[in-house]
Amino acid sequence: MPSTSPIILIGAARSGTKFLRDVLASGAGTAAVPYDVNYVWRYGAEGALDDVLDPAMLTSRRKEFIRRTLRVLAKVGPDDILIEKTVASTLRVPFVEAVFPNARYIHLIRDGREVAESATRQWEAPPNWSALAQKVRDIPIRNLGYVAWFGWNLVKGLGAGRMGGNVWGPRFPGIDAVAEEAPLSRVCAQQWLESYTRASADLPRVAQAESRVFTIRYEDLIRDETALVSLLDQLGLPDQETILTAFRRKLRPNEPQVWRNLPQPDLEMFDEILTPALTNLGYVA
Repeated sequence: MPSTSPIILIGAARSGTKFLRDVLASGAGTAAVPYDVNYVWRYGAEGALDDVLDPAMLTSRRKEFIRRTLRVLAKVGPDDILIEKTVASTLRVPFVEAVFPNARYIHLIRDGREVAESATRQWEAPPNWSALAQKVRDIPIRNLGYVAWFGWNLVKGLGAGRMGGNVWGPRFPGIDAVAEEAPLSRVCAQQWLESYTRASADLPRVAQAESRVFTIRYEDLIRDETALVSLLDQLGLPDQETILTAFRRKLRPNEPQVWRNLPQPDLEMFDEILTPALTNLGYVA
């Protein structure tokens, strides 16, 4: 693929995609959209009940809007590589592929129990108002329909005691019903499972996947520089030493297996929903 083709990060919410995006974008010759922009990808589909968007819905106008808006938000120069990550894209790789048929993909995988535990805290955390204000300032007028949904979702969530909104993160099919009826541990476990399984099924199907799709484990990424160096070589990114310097500066030690501190019912829920996939991935013996 051309060395300037876009790089799309694919990973479940709370998998470390923000960390990896910021590290990769620290070098010269790259430009990243600084936050998730699900509203851009959902342009023209604001009323869709979930984030699994059908490529058949795309028109030339919608494709051009998404491409142009992402480049504007990232402040892409003529020779820069666009880097973008929106966690909901785990559910719609074919849609992303239809917009950027020459994109390269990084699939970041993390232990689903760690992800679900972190997501549980995020659902309950109050909004980051300063970050929201920045997003609102940058939202094109044509995306205001999504803003209306977001505001209603936030108000509804506050009424239910969920500070992060009634629904937070990737909206898999049926998430509203699960969020209404099930404990939060189940919602978050199902969210990781849907994100992981859909992306894992769809990414190998993109054209020339062997040269366009790169998979990395979060646990390998933060262990030392080996996995990142290998990824940078595969991507052929310029200014690798600056990227590695940023990696060393941004890396923070993670407390291992925080999920083990959850109440027993939550652990049992994780075990029921996640064990088959985690076993296949080697996280569970």
